[in-house]
Amino acid sequence: MNPQEVIRAYNGSDAQMAEYARVAHNLLISDLTKFTTFDSTITAAFATQFLTAVTNAETVVADTAVIDIQVQKTELIQTAMEKAKSKYADVKYFVQKAFPLSVATQNEFGLNDYERARKSSTQMIQFLDEMSKACVKYQTQLVAKGFTAPAIAEIQTIRTELQTANTNQEVFKKQRPKLTEDRITILNTCYEYVVQINAAAQRVYKDDYAKQKQFVYNSSISTSNIIEFSGEVTANSTKNVGTVAFSTDNIFTFRNVGLVPLVFCLSTTNEVQGIEVAIGGGAALSKSSEELNANGTFILVKNTDTTSSGLYQIEVDN
Repeated sequence: MNPQEVIRAYNGSDAQMAEYARVAHNLLISDLTKFTTFDSTITAAFATQFLTAVTNAETVVADTAVIDIQVQKTELIQTAMEKAKSKYADVKYFVQKAFPLSVATQNEFGLNDYERARKSSTQMIQFLDEMSKACVKYQTQLVAKGFTAPAIAEIQTIRTELQTANTNQEVFKKQRPKLTEDRITILNTCYEYVVQINAAAQRVYKDDYAKQKQFVYNSSISTSNIIEFSGEVTANSTKNVGTVAFSTDNIFTFRNVGLVPLVFCLSTTNEVQGIEVAIGGGAALSKSSEELNANGTFILVKNTDTTSSGLYQIEVDN
C-alpha cells in the first residue's frame, strides 16, 4: 500500500480550530452528565483525553518555529563561511609573500578558484580541503614567512565546522516535511474530538436549538479570510509561491523570516513586474493589491543573493 499524504481535516486556521476545541471542551464539561446519559463512552475520562488533545494542539510546534530553526542552521553556515573567507585572506597574504613570482604555485592554493568557491558552501568545503593540502605541502616555506603551523591546521577545523553546518541544514530540510506531517496529525486528532462532541450535542440538545448552535465549528468565524504562504527561495532565483484571485480588498503582508534580502511582487506572469517590495532579513511590510499591481494574481519572491537561500511568509487578508 502506498503511503498517503496527511492533510488537514478542517478549514480555517490552526489557531482558530484549537481555540474552538477548548470552548467545546468547556461546554462539554459543564453538561457532561447529559452527554454520558446519551453516549456512555463520553465520560470524565473521555473529557480528559479531549483536553489533552486540545493542549497538544495549542502547544504543537508551529511552522514559524520550524522556520526559525532553519534560520539558525543557515546562520551557522554563514558564520563558518565568514571564517573560511577570513582564513583564505590570511593564506593569500602569506602565499603571495612566500611565492611572489610564481603564479602557478599561488594557484595551487586556490587563488584562481576562490571567486567560484566563495559563492557556495558546498564548493567552499572542497576548496578548504585543497587549500589545506597545499599549505601542508609548502608548510616549511609558509612558516618561514610567518604563517604558523596552528594557523595552517585551523583550515581543516573551519572546513569541518562548515561541513557539519551544511550537512545539518540539508538533513533538517529533509526532515521538515515529516515535522509538518506530525504537526497536522496532532491537530487532526484534536479536531476528531470536536467532530464527535458536536455530533453528539445535536442529539443531546435535540429540543434546544440555541444549545445545538453552540456545538458548531464555524471556520468563517473570523471577519477576514487569511491565506498563508511560506517557504524557501533558493539563492539567485525567483519563485512563484502561489496565486490569489485579484481583489482591490486584498492586503498583502510580506515577511522576510530569513537573513538575506528578498524582493516581493504581485505579477500577471511568472516574471517580476509592478511594484517590487524589497525587505531585509527579519522585516515585514504590508501593501494593498492596488499598490502592487492591478490585476496581478501571481505572488513572486526573488532572492538575489548568490550563496544563501531566503525564507518568507506571506499573508493575504481578503
